Amino acid sequence: TSAPAGREMSCSPVPEPDHHRLLATLARHGRLAAAATLFSTAVRTTRALNTILAALCSSPSLLRVAPSVLLLAAPTASPDAATFRVLTSALCRASRPSAAAGLLRCMPSLHLDPDSPLCRAVLSSLCRCAPARDAAAFLDDMRRWGVPPSGLDHRAVLRALLREGMVAEAYEVVKEKMGSDGVSPGVADFELMLRAFSERGQFDAVDEAFDEMLLRGLVPGVAVYNVYVAALCKKGDLAGARRMVDCMERAGCPPDVRTFGVVVAGCVSAGDAGAARDVAWEAVRRGLRWDTPSMVELVGLLRACGHVADAHGLLLDVFLHGGCTGVDASTLGQLICASEDACSVITDHPKD
Repeated sequence: TSAPAGREMSCSPVPEPDHHRLLATLARHGRLAAAATLFSTAVRTTRALNTILAALCSSPSLLRVAPSVLLLAAPTASPDAATFRVLTSALCRASRPSAAAGLLRCMPSLHLDPDSPLCRAVLSSLCRCAPARDAAAFLDDMRRWGVPPSGLDHRAVLRALLREGMVAEAYEVVKEKMGSDGVSPGVADFELMLRAFSERGQFDAVDEAFDEMLLRGLVPGVAVYNVYVAALCKKGDLAGARRMVDCMERAGCPPDVRTFGVVVAGCVSAGDAGAARDVAWEAVRRGLRWDTPSMVELVGLLRACGHVADAHGLLLDVFLHGGCTGVDASTLGQLICASEDACSVITDHPKD
């Protein structure tokens, strides 16, 4: 006979507790001690390890114990790619990219491969927060791991090196390292190098970089030519600077008013007022005019070499005789005058 319905017992199995969900809940609410106990007694898995590490890494004060947790979990809970992603991301957020790079170097010994997004996140942090040499060395690590550095990677390292004044190392990136990874340096990369060499007075290197750019078939624009012309003026080769202005015309890249401003400032700095006047009026004859931004730039160049006062007469002549557009007397006076008496000379003379 069958048992009474009211006395029937259910035979369905009792569900296993979801330890992973419980551990994640404890970790999310900051109950790290309870989560650690659960991990050590019931759920020593990689998934659980990653959950605890993520909770630890969310707090800068607890981040320092995360590597110890990783060691204590071995060998029953081996780290996977997600483990390293959690740790390196946290270290980069904490401005500790060198430690993050060190962790990635442990991955191959565990038969894990650092992937491209992870490598690039660490490289970006190295370029911002670590010595530039560390960032440059990390490119070699990426190559060993089968992650070839891209143009963006090389340019991030290039700018990091230049920020630290490591100009020779930066030029090696442009001239050698980029090409070895199948990356072609562009005009903008050479412009950075021309500026860096010129700022340091390394004029032979300026010539070398400019020639290297042309040999690669790159066509400089007016901005790059202006950097090169400025370097020639700074070197004291005013004749060469004026020849380069003519070469720009023949190369199909007509000089702009800033080009002429660079040469004007170079001539004034060299004490050749006559040449400065000739160059200024050559610009005007070509139909070029100094607007406010280009006049600010010209006065800035003159001020940088300590010759604004020497150029007052020339600047006033250019202003009064149609060499400016959109520049009023008050603006010019504020730019070049050292006293109200000097400014009155400008404001009392209407433009022709």
